[in-house]
Amino acid sequence: MQGRAKTLFDMSISVQDQYQASIVQIKGKFLGSVHGSELKDALDQLKESGKVNVVIDLGETEFMDSSGIGALIGGLTTMRKAGGEVRLANMEKRVRNLFMMTRLLGPVFTAYDSVSAAAESFRNDPPAAAE
Repeated sequence: MQGRAKTLFDMSISVQDQYQASIVQIKGKFLGSVHGSELKDALDQLKESGKVNVVIDLGETEFMDSSGIGALIGGLTTMRKAGGEVRLANMEKRVRNLFMMTRLLGPVFTAYDSVSAAAESFRNDPPAAAE
């Protein structure tokens, strides 16, 4: 069988290092109940290797549900406990609206227009030390 049929739940996560942070790119439909463990595993691997400053690139995230937001909050909590931080970048309008409706932008997450701006922010505004 050649190729793979695209399903309702297609999503991929990739990780790369840039500037002061690790970039985690989420592509496709991010459903926390289906894909949350993939994100958790990726963030746990980063934490174990000492990389606790993370930018989540949402530029190619077509859709996110409330459990996807829950998975991001879980990742944020994990990184903060390790002395790091999670910042968001490239939010599509639909995803940004979801974060605005849940009042998570500002009080919980900081969002940037680009991955490079979010990554650079770790140099200009490093996370507070873990308590």
